[in-house]
Amino acid sequence: MQLPTVALAAVICAGVLALAAPEEPAPYSAVEVDPFAVDQGIALPPDYQSALMESIAREISLAFETVIIVRQGDPPPFGHAVLRISGTVIGFQPANPVKRSLIGFGAGGAMLRVRVRFADASTGQVLLVREVKGATESVAKKIVKFSITSHWLESK
Repeated sequence: MQLPTVALAAVICAGVLALAAPEEPAPYSAVEVDPFAVDQGIALPPDYQSALMESIAREISLAFETVIIVRQGDPPPFGHAVLRISGTVIGFQPANPVKRSLIGFGAGGAMLRVRVRFADASTGQVLLVREVKGATESVAKKIVKFSITSHWLESK
């Protein structure tokens, strides 16, 4: 007689806990990559800034084939949640042509250090802030990896 009562109490507790648990945000189906700001005193060539944006957008489109890439200033696509990726370049080391020609294999390439922010575009709520460093391409791949591990983007 007590077993059905205990089972009923367990079911009720499980239902209450399920209702009280915070909902995971729905995956984003669109991404806006904003130009990264540059800290004062950092001499970042303008082509590196645009290359970083383009690399991030390209890596996202490769990793998530169905995600829409939105350019800054474009209206968000109707019915799509938008993840905004922005950040600040906090360090830059220019390429060393001597190392590049003598060693090769990526040695002597330009290095970036960025503080990247992931935010919900409609609310402005910051979801994650991380510091990433590496060459432009590897920085873009690392940024996309945060999107993959956080399950923010949906891919069909």
